[in-house]
Amino acid sequence: MNSVPVQPAKAERPANDALLAQLVRGALGRSRRGASGINVSSCSFVVTLHGSVGSLEEREEVGRVASKVTGVEAVKNKLMVT
Repeated sequence: MNSVPVQPAKAERPANDALLAQLVRGALGRSRRGASGINVSSCSFVVTLHGSVGSLEEREEVGRVASKVTGVEAVKNKLMVT
């Protein structure tokens, strides 16, 4: 009997940009930084972050969290440090 090697399942990309934005919001909410004051939008699977954060480190962390969500092709981090 021949066996075919089993490939690990790939995480599938979300069906649309609205779902991707929702997934990014959820990931930000679960992160230690939270998502307060951050608006998330997505167009062609490119996520844009708007709003304000308290530090440059927080800005970078929010961008990293968003970029790790399955389906995100790129992140435009337009967060302002206040």
